[in-house]
Amino acid sequence: MKYIILYIIVLAGCFTACQQEDSLTPSNISDLFAPNPEATDAESVLRREFFNTTGCYLLFNDTLRHEYKGEDTFGNPYYETELIGLEWNLTSAVSTRYLFEYLKTQEQKEQAVSFLQTHLIPKIKNVLPYSILVINKMDKYILPDGEKKYEYSDSPLVYSNTRCTALNISELWDLNGEENFVKFSQDICCRIIFASWGGDPGNFYQGSKAYDFLKVNNYDYEALKSDYYIPDGLGDEYIEDLYYEGFIENTSERYLPSATEDAAAYIKACLTMTDEEFRAKFSDYRNVIKKYEIIKPLVEATGIQF
Repeated sequence: MKYIILYIIVLAGCFTACQQEDSLTPSNISDLFAPNPEATDAESVLRREFFNTTGCYLLFNDTLRHEYKGEDTFGNPYYETELIGLEWNLTSAVSTRYLFEYLKTQEQKEQAVSFLQTHLIPKIKNVLPYSILVINKMDKYILPDGEKKYEYSDSPLVYSNTRCTALNISELWDLNGEENFVKFSQDICCRIIFASWGGDPGNFYQGSKAYDFLKVNNYDYEALKSDYYIPDGLGDEYIEDLYYEGFIENTSERYLPSATEDAAAYIKACLTMTDEEFRAKFSDYRNVIKKYEIIKPLVEATGIQF
């Protein structure tokens, strides 16, 4: 009899637990990356049509939600806000911060979408990110070692984390001619290809398909040129000094290229130069050839061609 009673108690507990679990199951949760399904304003319609066409979410603001939650103990309103947070990845955060300038008009947003759908999406359909944040400007700030104040570093064209790729399209408004639109889209595409290979920038890109490529210069990225006895400047006067270090583009006045800039330069070279052309140009630079031979098969595996 004791066993029967015990069995009934346990069984009742199971039913109770199931009922409690069911009551905790959330319902009607909206997708923060999608516009309100009931919204009919021009921007929401544009974003919805973009997703329906591409399967990629489109954002014009890095705030995913800003919800009023009531008043605090002092009677002040408080909100819950969720941002894209480009500096955050699944397992870490990098010591950089980003400031954005948003697109100002609906006309700009429509022009941006036209550029994406005409020139970019056809190139990146095999490596399409989860979402794209389109902005007019993106400034990157870094925290130098031993310093407490962030300082401006550069204005990157693209930056990605696990759930979003931000595109700085400030150059778009001054472009004329098909050739320039194609070149701009290629520059973006190369950076998106690199982002698609994964890896944690806060942990030396562990897990990236391009880790062996990045490992060659992992401790050199964004270092001061002066630490390598390379003069400051953006010209090609001292480009061979960069070649010897393993870099094929001069991307900053004072700093060596970032990992993204470095990989994008090699990806573009793989897509725009023949193997013979590349080896003829860089045959005297051991690190360049080493990195090229690592990254070329990765680029070929994407199936992307320019």
